[in-house]
Amino acid sequence: MTAIHAPLAPRGGTASIVGNEVVKGLRLGWSERVQILIELPLFVSFVLLLGYTIGTGDQIVATGQVDWSLDSYHASWLFLGMGSYTFSYLLLQKVFWRLLAEIQTGTLEQTYLSPVPPWVHQAIGRPLASIAETALVVAAMYGVTSLAVRLEFDWRFDALVPLAALIVGAVGLALVVAGLALVWKRIEMLNDLVLMLVMFFSGAAMSLDLMPSWSGPITDSLFMTHAIDGLRTVLLDGQPLAAWGTGGLVWQAATAAGWFVAGVAVFKLSERTVQRRGALSHY
Repeated sequence: MTAIHAPLAPRGGTASIVGNEVVKGLRLGWSERVQILIELPLFVSFVLLLGYTIGTGDQIVATGQVDWSLDSYHASWLFLGMGSYTFSYLLLQKVFWRLLAEIQTGTLEQTYLSPVPPWVHQAIGRPLASIAETALVVAAMYGVTSLAVRLEFDWRFDALVPLAALIVGAVGLALVVAGLALVWKRIEMLNDLVLMLVMFFSGAAMSLDLMPSWSGPITDSLFMTHAIDGLRTVLLDGQPLAAWGTGGLVWQAATAAGWFVAGVAVFKLSERTVQRRGALSHY
């Protein structure tokens, strides 16, 4: 199948098209509200269990017991990492599964009747709706976790910088997975493997100081590594962001932009591949 885009945009132009995608995504999110309510306690429980066990291995081995108390600083440190990971996880999963649903139902081809390039739908319209959903889930996680342990954050305006890097990088990662899904369709296991590796190497749950020496290039290349470190620097330590180093402004901008550009490139390349095969909506 060859993509043929409409020559003229509808009234309202690109903003109207993107807005329609956002509205559609929000409607899908509302239809999944029961699923979200079921998932929420699972995420909260996972974060709390990590808080009880991460970094206490020596104590558990020595005493054979788990200390069922949570340190406020450690819990806050862990929440920023896992909250960022949860945000990226849900954003990627929603983009992936909704794209897969459109492939299965044969409605993906409608995207190619739009004058806006298909990657814009995947990179802006649908993620905007998913960002709203995932932000609500993380906010609820914060509220529920705060009932179990006091989370102490220094709310500062410059925390928006690593948050923006997290969003841009996560959209880039979602575009990479979406592109691979266009070509190979059934990549659920690969999707989960990628997310698991990102959680491990980004320092979301484990300090980077405890990572193996060979993991340095991997951790440095991940947008989430620098976004999480930047959030911890600002919100937890109350310090301004440095220009260089892990979590610095340069690394945040470079990795977020790099993942976004890579995501657009992978999606467009995958798109051309399936068009040549005539398999855009074949599952």
